[in-house]
Amino acid sequence: MNRKHLPFWKRMLFHMIGIASMLLVVSLLGEAGVRAFVFFRNKNYPTLTTTADRELGSRVRESFHWQGVVTDAAGETYPLLLSTDERGFRHFGDTSTTKKKVLFAGDSFTQAIEVSDDRTYFSLLAGGLDFEAFAYGCRGYSTLQEWMIVEKYLPVIRPDVVVLQFCSNDFINNHFELERHSLLNNNRRRRPYLSPENEVFYGVPARWGWNWLDERTMFFELIFTRMERIFDRSVLPENQSEFRIEREGMAYAPFAESIEVTKRLLTKFRDELPPGTKLLVFTVDNYQPFYDTICEICYEENIPFAGYIPQRLDSLTRQGHTSHSLDGAHWNELGHAVAADVLACELRDVFEGGGVVK
Repeated sequence: MNRKHLPFWKRMLFHMIGIASMLLVVSLLGEAGVRAFVFFRNKNYPTLTTTADRELGSRVRESFHWQGVVTDAAGETYPLLLSTDERGFRHFGDTSTTKKKVLFAGDSFTQAIEVSDDRTYFSLLAGGLDFEAFAYGCRGYSTLQEWMIVEKYLPVIRPDVVVLQFCSNDFINNHFELERHSLLNNNRRRRPYLSPENEVFYGVPARWGWNWLDERTMFFELIFTRMERIFDRSVLPENQSEFRIEREGMAYAPFAESIEVTKRLLTKFRDELPPGTKLLVFTVDNYQPFYDTICEICYEENIPFAGYIPQRLDSLTRQGHTSHSLDGAHWNELGHAVAADVLACELRDVFEGGGVVK
């Protein structure tokens, strides 16, 4: 039958079916292509190390294993053996030990996919100071997500010390509007946030796409992410959170709000740990004004704080040493060794009676 003689609505239906079929084919081919790219990339570097989680927003992939050879920022190669247990922990010691137990919580610096299991800062610390280490870090985590992990495992581990790893982008990730208008530190995935009323709410900071689709398809996640970043770079650079914070500081209301939220989250760590459990906070970078702000919060709230790891790493860089992985941001084996050396002094002091004790 000639389609020209069909009713208008039938012709439109045929057109819509044709367009939908074409889009479906393009989507399937795109998804297959992206997954193939990720599969082959995974042979050279660990990928897909996190997954979506209804309560946490995201979590580390459990029982994950990767072995190979990787390159750091200086072009030096080294072997990498990466694994997580059935809980997603990078290191999970003996809960029944008579030794001291230390629970480490953090973001990608503690997830530490750039170094082998025995080369992470917490593994080096545990071996040097002879305590049982428990470490959970997840790429892109906020301070609230780290607290949710700590709170979940406190009854299981019963740690003597909780060590919280902090990063300057936590100020961005702790505040929905800051993350939503961030170019560099927008994870684009649904996550929990703390409201001014101390209530937990969930939000998706992505401005393009659909979170349900992003979580299930690599192709559409790639498309929406690229569109968002192209749009941000070309149209709205002056409105991005990082630039406004650098330009306006605390006069930028969302940043001032994030400081208050971060302070409340850190005091939650301090006040809600079990009696006898001590707290130590350290930061991995010294970007301003974030570095001075976290220093001031810990000083004002009487929270033990180790802030000179970045200075040690900067000193090594000036001497010609490379302490970063291929991405130029996270630590290689030397970076983790330096962090362990600095934190060893701090933890000895905590073990001997320093730190906040309730």
